[in-house]
Amino acid sequence: MKALEKYLPLLLALICLLAFGRSMVEKPYAKQAFDLNAFSQLPVLHKGRVQPLDSFARNNLLFISDKQIYSDSEGKKQPAVQWLAEIMSGRPESRQHKIFRIEHDDVLSLMGLKPREGLRYSLDELAPKYPALIQQVQMAFQKPDASRDLVDAKTIELYEQLEVFRQIMAFEIPLVLPALKAEGNDWLPLGGEKSDLNRSNYANAWYKSLKAYQNNDISLFNATTAEYLQGLKSSHPSLFPKLQIEQRFNLSMPFYQAMVLFVLAFLLSVFGWMFWGTALNRSAFGLVVIGLVIFTGALLTRMYLQGRPPVTNLYSSAIFVGWVAVLMGLGVEWFMKNGFGTIMASITGFCALLVAHNLGSGGDTLEMMRAVLDTNFWLATHVTTVTMGYSASFLAGFMGLIVIIMGVLTRKLDKNLYTKISAMIYGTVAFATLFSFVGTVLGGIWADQSWGRFWGWDPKENGAVMIVLWNAIILHARWGGLAKKRGIALLAIGGNIVTAWSWFGVNMLGVGLHSYGFTDKAFVGLAGFVGLNLLVIWLGTIPEEHWRSFKGPQANKKESLSDVPLK
Repeated sequence: MKALEKYLPLLLALICLLAFGRSMVEKPYAKQAFDLNAFSQLPVLHKGRVQPLDSFARNNLLFISDKQIYSDSEGKKQPAVQWLAEIMSGRPESRQHKIFRIEHDDVLSLMGLKPREGLRYSLDELAPKYPALIQQVQMAFQKPDASRDLVDAKTIELYEQLEVFRQIMAFEIPLVLPALKAEGNDWLPLGGEKSDLNRSNYANAWYKSLKAYQNNDISLFNATTAEYLQGLKSSHPSLFPKLQIEQRFNLSMPFYQAMVLFVLAFLLSVFGWMFWGTALNRSAFGLVVIGLVIFTGALLTRMYLQGRPPVTNLYSSAIFVGWVAVLMGLGVEWFMKNGFGTIMASITGFCALLVAHNLGSGGDTLEMMRAVLDTNFWLATHVTTVTMGYSASFLAGFMGLIVIIMGVLTRKLDKNLYTKISAMIYGTVAFATLFSFVGTVLGGIWADQSWGRFWGWDPKENGAVMIVLWNAIILHARWGGLAKKRGIALLAIGGNIVTAWSWFGVNMLGVGLHSYGFTDKAFVGLAGFVGLNLLVIWLGTIPEEHWRSFKGPQANKKESLSDVPLK
């Protein structure tokens, strides 16, 4: 038993590392199959960014279908790059794949369709009602933004998805004919070579490959694609180091791998409370560490591909919030050594990556910088600092959630653990206050340099100062004796709501100079998150003597988390 306790964490770590390493290895294509690996490496330009064709295919299929894979006519799962090849080559089956996700009943009725499992429909099914869709979209565009209802929004969304499909079919996007100079941005779409005969060789290679794919000529497609790819590597060598890394990044899906590890770590930690605590807690800790290593590698890869600090848009802010929270959670575990920090790291890491996953459904997460953010110095100082404040505020809030739920609903919280967690919440809030305050001041200096004023009561500025003030309230309530252990936990949970509002809520207002991360898709998630936190706050108002952990003779038994050591 002792040997198993010693080697189980190592065994799990080895299995996870082997699984991740295997995910990064390209699967060799069969001799009688199209070499989509080579095809996916071809460089293209879209929205100002050179990227592998694989990224373009994934991002646009995700935008249309909310998935990066699709089901073919036989029901088999196929990669996005195959979907793109079928569209560009004009294969008729590309119009028959059920990829357009339509959720709203009124939009389905407009298109003459009925709800079905998966809620996905093909281009051929949508085509007969396309004129009716255009008419509805024109009516929606005539309305002010504030007057549009959900049906208008979903109708416009479907139109935009169909427009992307049309642009790909018409070779309008992506730009596939590279600039004559490797560093140039004057890329052209197929057909653009007619105005620039110097690129006719590039165009001929594309036409030849796509014609071969259309005619199911595997050998010609593979030979032409390989020859064209090799020629580009010789003429444009500076493009390929980043392109190859990005394709590997897409292939390995590191954030998904980290999410899986965080879920496994959480489950092992929970099981560790019930039995065999030492071995399972060590294993969970090891899985979180491996998840953090993968997480860190993915974060650094994104920074290398963009040539920017870690936070450049709303998606990357969720990634960075999660990374910092996991790191701080492991710091909590370093001090407590009872599995609680591991649980916090796994929960916050998973939740942040889940948020990022949903934010990434809108398209390219490595998009070009918005003009208001196009400065590496302020991205590295103000944005990074204030985002670290978000991370600490959420970590403190999640610790509050766990301690209230444990105390009210379980018998796993004793007085000793309660005191330790309360101290950790206090320390984390102090960290959050410092970084939120410094980040907000730096943001004011940036605003003064950009717009000539330090503070303008912009919604985003107000949200930032709300976080500072709320965390300051928590600290002063503790110093003044107004809030003790339960009060600190409840106030920290309230900090979740304040921070989420500052992070997402003000962007959903769509107003102000700082509203560069606007998204209306986050409303349901934000409302649900706020509701959950309010529910736990209400639960925490139950007097401590009525909590299950502190009620009756069971309260004094040695069964709490504080008695389950990591080492």
